Amino acid sequence: MKKLLFLPLFFITMLVQAQGHFQAALGEALTDFKASQTPEEVQALANKMSRIAEAEPKEWLPAYYAAYAHVTLSFMLKEDHQRDAVLDKAQTYLDKSLKLKPQESELFALQGFLHQARISIAPMDRGMKYSGQALAALEKAKTLNPENPRAYFLLGQQYFNMPQMIGGGKEVAKPFLTTAVAKFSVYHPANPLLPSWGQSRALALLSECE
Repeated sequence: MKKLLFLPLFFITMLVQAQGHFQAALGEALTDFKASQTPEEVQALANKMSRIAEAEPKEWLPAYYAAYAHVTLSFMLKEDHQRDAVLDKAQTYLDKSLKLKPQESELFALQGFLHQARISIAPMDRGMKYSGQALAALEKAKTLNPENPRAYFLLGQQYFNMPQMIGGGKEVAKPFLTTAVAKFSVYHPANPLLPSWGQSRALALLSECE
């Protein structure tokens, strides 16, 4: 009987230790990511987050951050084909996260951000295709969690960068950015690994709308 009781306890202990290891590794990667400045540094951390995601296929956060790191990297590269290739990787990891947690607001916010990154590569050619997709993803993020500040920030960013003639501009963006800044001020993630990015950019865009 003692042996039978020991086996489940042993496996539970191993599971808890493995969970703690992945969280520590991801936390370390996030700390380094926030301090990274060059494309090379961001690429190295995107690779690290990808390895964590591959090692933890049942956890949505490692794949989320692997996707987010690649989206961030795409804005730092110069060649269009390189940017698209990096965004293809981001989409792969984001799709994995969505399969694990299909009703997670943060994932749809990141999907909207990824679409915005696609637009930024060739705005004239891609605006028509990806603008609607970005707005749809961000509206779903807002519906799934009305308190998610990134949903409002990215909606504000979307309208800020859209021409006035098709419904964008600073006046349209300002209410979303105002709401985002207000929600960022009271946003407290349940644990330090949950997404917390976007506040400084929301403040910068709002200042440009004043």
